[in-house]
Amino acid sequence: MKNTENNVKFYKSVKTRQVEWLWYPYIPYGKITIIQGDPGDGKSTFALNLASIISNGAELPLAEQRALQSIVIYQNSEDGKEDTIVPRLKACNADLDKIAYIDESWDILSLSDDRIEKVLQETRARLLILDPIQAYLGNGTDMNRATDIRPIMSRISRVAQQYNCAIVLIGHMSKASGSKGLYRSLGSIDIPAAARSVLLVARTKPMGSERVLAHVKSNLAPLGDSILFNIENGSNITWLRKSKLTAEQVLCGDIEESQSKEERAMSILLELLTGEQEISAEKIQEFFEKQGISLRTIKTAKSKLGIKSIRKDGGWFWTLGENYEDNI
Repeated sequence: MKNTENNVKFYKSVKTRQVEWLWYPYIPYGKITIIQGDPGDGKSTFALNLASIISNGAELPLAEQRALQSIVIYQNSEDGKEDTIVPRLKACNADLDKIAYIDESWDILSLSDDRIEKVLQETRARLLILDPIQAYLGNGTDMNRATDIRPIMSRISRVAQQYNCAIVLIGHMSKASGSKGLYRSLGSIDIPAAARSVLLVARTKPMGSERVLAHVKSNLAPLGDSILFNIENGSNITWLRKSKLTAEQVLCGDIEESQSKEERAMSILLELLTGEQEISAEKIQEFFEKQGISLRTIKTAKSKLGIKSIRKDGGWFWTLGENYEDNI
């Protein structure tokens, strides 16, 4: 019979501590966060912008707090460093002296690789991003089998906790339309189950420029508000506003119905004006009349978005530009 005396410990001896946050309530330190979405919807762009924010200690999206500046490890198996990753990081004004990667020239990295711990020891990075998770599960791993996935996720969870590092895994989604967010993840449910926070990046309209970051799962805090944003030039993110859209509404395509008329007006205005120098105020108002949205609602949306009016050719035009007169 084995001696279990040294194996049994009582919770009374455990010293409690508060959860630390890279970005409350979306990304905790010392835990796994998953960011998932369909291909082309902006997961990697969001990850690169997040890396840029942390590298600079810049202000977090739509928050009054600045990020703790630290080294970031960004690992991407799908895009070239020279022609894609570095140009996009530069476009985000990232501090490249604080964003590193693990060299995979001779040996492909996996979540079970000892190099992850060694790099965290050497750099003291507070954020590690692996994009996409499917590429880092290791050769011979069946991502649909719980017996394969559980030990991998358990190990990387311990690494996150040991080094108090926020580990963010970027994941593609399945095509199970209408399913709950956690069940749209590719592979075993044990992958999102190991995460303490799961975020969804999706388009608010098919082929539209506006995206939403929605909170699917949160074990450590209440679910955060969804955040709407635009991607410009394939690299830069413009954070628009918070929204009451839920992840399930996004996945079920129930977006427009869930928005108030004011929110719809704001979304439409941004769709119309993004990339345009200016549009006639008369044409904009005619368009909204057909949508059943009142002039008062349009003006409120215009004011909240900071859209300005300029006098031109005897009429008024609305613009997102900086040269304007503040008239209606």
